[in-house]
Amino acid sequence: MSWGRGSSAERDAGNASVFLILLIPVVTLVFALVWEAGQMLVAKSDLLEATHAAARAGAHQVDTSAVLAHGETVLAPQAAERAATEHLVRAGVSGRAEADGEQVVILARTTYTPALLPIGSQVIEAEANAVAVQPSG
Repeated sequence: MSWGRGSSAERDAGNASVFLILLIPVVTLVFALVWEAGQMLVAKSDLLEATHAAARAGAHQVDTSAVLAHGETVLAPQAAERAATEHLVRAGVSGRAEADGEQVVILARTTYTPALLPIGSQVIEAEANAVAVQPSG
């Protein structure tokens, strides 16, 4: 017996669309968070790669006069710092290099600006360091 209200299928007809309208912004926000986290990981990975490569480039700078005079491979500190810093600059990364004894230490920084999240002009900074020991030979 119907009291003029219609069937239950007719009464529930608009509920799914309201649920979807409320769900779409949430799904979009989750997607944006996952995307930005992935992009930040890619930026950090690129920074680590550039930092390690700069450390290796610096560690291969040998003092040729020490090799000729004593037959020992000795790190050339100024050349190592210069080579490492130049490598960072070519990679588009800011940082500093220090050569001490037989090792080259790199500290580098880069920034990432989120593209999807509406957090204004917020810049996220990433930092990486690397140490390379001058190869003995």
